[in-house]
Amino acid sequence: HHYFTQKAPESFTEAQQQAVAGFGVWDSIANLARGAARLDPIYTPGGEAEEQGWEVSVAALENMRYSRSDETGVRATVYDHAVNVYGLVPDTRVARRPLDNEGVQYGLAALNSGEISIRQFLDLNRDIGGFDRDMNHVPQRHQSDPEAARRAIESGRILYGGAGLASTSVIDYRTYMDAREGGDIHMLVHQFSTRQRLATANGHAENHVMQIGGRWGFTEQAPDLGALFEHMDAWLMGIRNDRTISDLSEKVRAHKPAGLNDACWREPEALLSEAEREPATDASRQRLEQPQSYRGSGECATLYRAFSTPRHVAGAPLANDVVACHLRSPYRSDYAVEFSEAEFAELSSIFSTGVCDWSRGDRSGASHQGVWKSFGPSPVNRLY
Repeated sequence: HHYFTQKAPESFTEAQQQAVAGFGVWDSIANLARGAARLDPIYTPGGEAEEQGWEVSVAALENMRYSRSDETGVRATVYDHAVNVYGLVPDTRVARRPLDNEGVQYGLAALNSGEISIRQFLDLNRDIGGFDRDMNHVPQRHQSDPEAARRAIESGRILYGGAGLASTSVIDYRTYMDAREGGDIHMLVHQFSTRQRLATANGHAENHVMQIGGRWGFTEQAPDLGALFEHMDAWLMGIRNDRTISDLSEKVRAHKPAGLNDACWREPEALLSEAEREPATDASRQRLEQPQSYRGSGECATLYRAFSTPRHVAGAPLANDVVACHLRSPYRSDYAVEFSEAEFAELSSIFSTGVCDWSRGDRSGASHQGVWKSFGPSPVNRLY
C-alpha cells in the first residue's frame, strides 16, 4: 500500500495493484495495511491509517507507551506480547521478529500473466523496501531474526498441521469475505492454507470440513450453525465412546458423521453480501455438498472464489508456512516474459542475494517441537 500510494503513485492501475496483491477486491490492500498496525509499537494519532500503530488509543496507558524518546515503554505488538516465545533482541526490550521479505519477487505471477510489465516488476521490487523494528518504512528489505524464525516454527506460532491438529475435529465454517466492500482480512485462502498444512503433515485432511457462505446465529431463519453444532457433538461423542486401542487421529477420521461434508450455500440471485440477505429468501437457499479446493472447479468455487495474497503471487506455496526462504540466483526459465540482457542484469542486481526458492521450505530448517510446551516461568516441558 505504501509503495502504491507513496513510492509510485499512478504507476500501477487499480487492477494492476490488485493483481500484485492477489486479493479479491482492491480495497483489501488498504484494509490489510491498516491491520498491520498490530505490528507497530508507536501510536501516531492523526497520521496515515497504516502509520498509527497500536490499533487503538488507551488513555490509561498514554504515559507508558513505547516511543522513540522512551524506548523503555510498552510495545503493544503481536511479537512483543509473545516475547516469552521469541525472546529479546540482545541489549534491548524489543522482541525478536520473524518477519522477512528478502528474495520475495512481488508481482511475479502478475508479470508472468502479462498483467504488469517488466519495467513495473523491476521498479516494484527495487523500491518496495521493508520495515525497521518500529515498522517505519526503510529502503532495504527486512530480514527475520533467525532465532525468532526458528522459534515461530518450533513452537507452533506458525500453525503446524501435525501433532495436536492431526487429531482434532475441525469444522471450518465462515461467511464469504473475499468480495466484501472495503476489504477484509478473513479470506478463504487461509482456510485452504490450513487444509494444505494438514495434508502435508499427515497425508490427508479428513478431519477438516469446510463450509462456505453460511450464516451466523441459531434462529429458524439461520439454522446453519445449529446443525453444525449437532454434527460436532456427534463427532466428539463418537470419539469419546470409542474404547478401541486405535490412535486418536484414526478415531477422529472414523467417527466423522456421514452427513458432515464440505459444502457451500447458493443464495437467491447469488447474494453473497451479508447485508443483502433477507430471512424471507431462506426457503430458496440451497446447500451444495461439494469438495472444496483452492481454485477448484464446481459451482462452489464459482460462487465463492478463493483469491491469494502478495506472497502467493510471489510464488509462495499454498501452505504459506515459510518465514525466510532459501535463496538462489534468478533463472530466465522462472519467467514467461523475455528480459533483455540489460533488464536481466538489473533483476540480478535488485536480488543480489538471490530470489526465493520456495520449494526448499524455510531457511531455518526448523520443525515443530510438540504440544503443551511451556514458555516460562514453569520449568515443566519448557521449550525456551
